[in-house]
Amino acid sequence: MNRIVLEQMLITNKRVDYYFSVSKSLRKYFKSENHLFIEFEYDLSSIPESILTIPFVANVIPLAWITNSTICVYELDEAFYRSLTQIKKGYQAMYPEVPFKGNILIEEIVPNTYKPRVEGAQLFSGGLDALATFTRIHNKNPLLITEYGWHKNEIEKSKVWDNDKKLVTDFARKNQLKNIFIHSNFGTFMNAQVIDRYFQRRLGDSWWHGLHHGLAIITAAIPIAYLFRVENIYIASSYFEGYKAKCASDPTIDNHIKYASGGVFHDGYDIHRQQKVKAVLNFFEDNPDQAKLRVCFLNEQNCCACEKCMRTILGIVAEGKDPRDFGFNVPEDLSHHVREFLRTEVKFFTPARIMQWNLAKERMVENKYKIAYTNLLQWFIPYDFAKEKKRSLLTYRLTKFVPIIKRRLKKRITRLFTQKQLN
Repeated sequence: MNRIVLEQMLITNKRVDYYFSVSKSLRKYFKSENHLFIEFEYDLSSIPESILTIPFVANVIPLAWITNSTICVYELDEAFYRSLTQIKKGYQAMYPEVPFKGNILIEEIVPNTYKPRVEGAQLFSGGLDALATFTRIHNKNPLLITEYGWHKNEIEKSKVWDNDKKLVTDFARKNQLKNIFIHSNFGTFMNAQVIDRYFQRRLGDSWWHGLHHGLAIITAAIPIAYLFRVENIYIASSYFEGYKAKCASDPTIDNHIKYASGGVFHDGYDIHRQQKVKAVLNFFEDNPDQAKLRVCFLNEQNCCACEKCMRTILGIVAEGKDPRDFGFNVPEDLSHHVREFLRTEVKFFTPARIMQWNLAKERMVENKYKIAYTNLLQWFIPYDFAKEKKRSLLTYRLTKFVPIIKRRLKKRITRLFTQKQLN
């Protein structure tokens, strides 16, 4: 049986370093250091090791399940341990073609409890989903937890993180809330590309999006939730009820995560993306400066050129608002900008992306008399995403694939002719 063994958990003031070993057949899935770390802003001495072990287990257990491996740890929180059964069932229902096996060996299962003192903590990025969830739970005065999980083995300087931190700090200050920041390498300590090479076709999704990110992000916040005695951690939904999507963060998984006396709630699953846009713009109508959306999480500011930026810009336009008021420095000729983007990028749109763009288009039809960008309306409302994707893909194949095949055939013929001459 393949094994993932937590050899040492080094707790130093505000940081936890997890050093582990893996069976030979699993080594390809991890970076050579076999090292995961999480750094907080608070001393960890009062947090039980059984709670601090949760993030390690959560990060590696989806891989253990799909490779039929065993995780070995010294101790683990009882509530989290018991929740793993339902979490596993959630994954298995999402990916019926891949058997989720494997198990976990624990020397001591520890029952941790506390009396909740804080009603909620929210995983807060400053993006649309996060702001929509905030509009729904703001009366709970949630702790705002923001994470950066893309460090390597140590914390590195990042302008992207600096900008994220400034945005969420300003937001918390204006709303008289508390910021909590967490640093980790949970997004880099595994070889996601290698895992994808072996499993993406069978899963129908990538490792990070389909299996990893939900558990990684949520459980990094659990030590803080324990420290502050939080009743529930809230994570914003990416999709909505009625639209089936494969995603590591899903109510069938997130809502079953338990720890000590706390739980997790996957919020906003009852409303779709355009309804979230409307909720955010309405909530912050009198204070638009508070709703500076942060969409490009790998860029220093919203680029207004990527798919996520463009989709959000269109959602704001569909509500009759100006994207410039919400953190998007869009060009003057927005209609041309969107058209050029779709001309080159629509061929890459997944069914989920087409669905989300169509939600904005449907809202434009309902709200067309309030929309300032009339040039955009003229061609965007009749735009057929499925049809244009097929047309764009055909053009791409004709212009890119055929020349490549011709070059390969030419090289092969030349090589065969040369060999014949030599003979």
